[in-house]
Amino acid sequence: MATLTKKNEAVQLPLFKNGVSLQFFKVTFPSDVSAKLAATTAGARSPVAAALEAIQARVSVEVMAPLQSTGTVLPIAVAAIGGDYPTDNYDGASGTETMAAYLEDLVQGAGTHQSVNLGSATVVAGWPALA
Repeated sequence: MATLTKKNEAVQLPLFKNGVSLQFFKVTFPSDVSAKLAATTAGARSPVAAALEAIQARVSVEVMAPLQSTGTVLPIAVAAIGGDYPTDNYDGASGTETMAAYLEDLVQGAGTHQSVNLGSATVVAGWPALA
């Protein structure tokens, strides 16, 4: 039987996804979005879906944890093949920025959905403490 050896396989606790490194971020919404996870009957998009779609346009969201901090903080993990994304010129403008700053720009540009203005949302690197 053939064997596949993954030369870069490692277990990273407390979270592990076989085959790819994960980089962790916290998306913080300006208000509680726990009741706004789906489109409304009038067709208004979920602010969470809009934020994730903006992020997914640049990186692959691999893990999403439940909302925390009274429904305002969404922990996510994105695929980061080869390790965490370095500081780079992601938006093509002059200067460099972190991946978190770039993702924040993408989320903030996603507009207002169900009365949640994503223009004041934040994205920072890291993962909330697990209980």
